[in-house]
Amino acid sequence: MIADRVALAGALLLLNIAPSAAQLRRPLTCTEAASVGLGLDTAGVPEGAKPQPRKARTFSLVSSGGLLTVISAGRSDYYECQPASPRLNERSPRNALKCQNGVYFLLIDLNTLNFVEAQLNPEDLTEVKVSSGSCRGL
Repeated sequence: MIADRVALAGALLLLNIAPSAAQLRRPLTCTEAASVGLGLDTAGVPEGAKPQPRKARTFSLVSSGGLLTVISAGRSDYYECQPASPRLNERSPRNALKCQNGVYFLLIDLNTLNFVEAQLNPEDLTEVKVSSGSCRGL
């Protein structure tokens, strides 16, 4: 009796996760809702000035194996991806994927298809930026 309930619960869990994981197997189009450069050129900018918003961009995501291809403005970038593990204070695992390519980081929530992208370059602070947005299937 208990084994049947555990098997049923496991099957329902897999059915809930499977469609979300399959979302990334097909091409997605993503659009930035907000993008801010944090390390602006400080010459001529008054102290305490807020970073200026950047122009939003649209790009495509294609997943194959453990690699994610980001296609934007005719240029392809490849990211290595792995499932995002939960923090210590979170009770349930996330259905998210974290990807990295050098100084670029991308986190995609597979349930809501929202993303956060960060460009972190300690060598050149003018290249530091954070953006977020949403994706949809093609």
